[in-house]
Amino acid sequence: MGVHLHTELTAIRSNSNDRYYTDILSGYNALLSQKNEGERVLTNLFHSEGNEETLDFNELDPSNIYHISDIKALCINYRLRFLDSKLFKGTFPVEAIEAIKTFESEQNREITGFKMIAPAPMFKLTEKDKDPLLMVPMGGEYYYLLAKWGNDLHPLRKIMVYPFRDFESLLKTVLVFCLAVALLFPESLIRSPKDTGTIVHLRVILFFWMFFSTSAMTALYGFSRMKNFNTNLWKSKYLD
Repeated sequence: MGVHLHTELTAIRSNSNDRYYTDILSGYNALLSQKNEGERVLTNLFHSEGNEETLDFNELDPSNIYHISDIKALCINYRLRFLDSKLFKGTFPVEAIEAIKTFESEQNREITGFKMIAPAPMFKLTEKDKDPLLMVPMGGEYYYLLAKWGNDLHPLRKIMVYPFRDFESLLKTVLVFCLAVALLFPESLIRSPKDTGTIVHLRVILFFWMFFSTSAMTALYGFSRMKNFNTNLWKSKYLD
């Protein structure tokens, strides 16, 4: 069972108190049924710079309104990007197009400001099987969830990207890893026949040796691969 981004984003907001080919065929069917409207919506999506929209609040569903702090927390936790829809290189399915048309009808105006929450590869013409969220800026650092599609994220993604959240998270990960190795390493491989110290002393030495060596390798790998932390990437349109 995967991680549903819509459910996860809603949970974050509560805590803070405030199908590739099928999609293409469905999109073409939507365009054929209402060609001009479909082309107009897609043009707006692929050219949107995320400008704020003046919306009729009486026609909005309060459960679909999210603050920027909630979105930021979601992106940092799962290493996602929050960018203008013009940078999105995935496929907009018929559900998204129809959701925009319905929303425009309810608001009695054309909508041109769109933002996307999705993994970085979806902004680089690669993986297209994730779970993006389409949102409309409504001012005051609030955003309205318009549509979602695709498959859920892997349930272990939050754990796998935890070290990349920020420097503190990376340091915690290194410390826990080194502590686990020092505690679980077999005593027979630590102690030599000439060692006179207790096993506790030997494990403490092993821990510090592991910590310094692992920290050095982590820094070397991070700089060589030019990896950045989630806190710096979630609104960046550039590579890691």
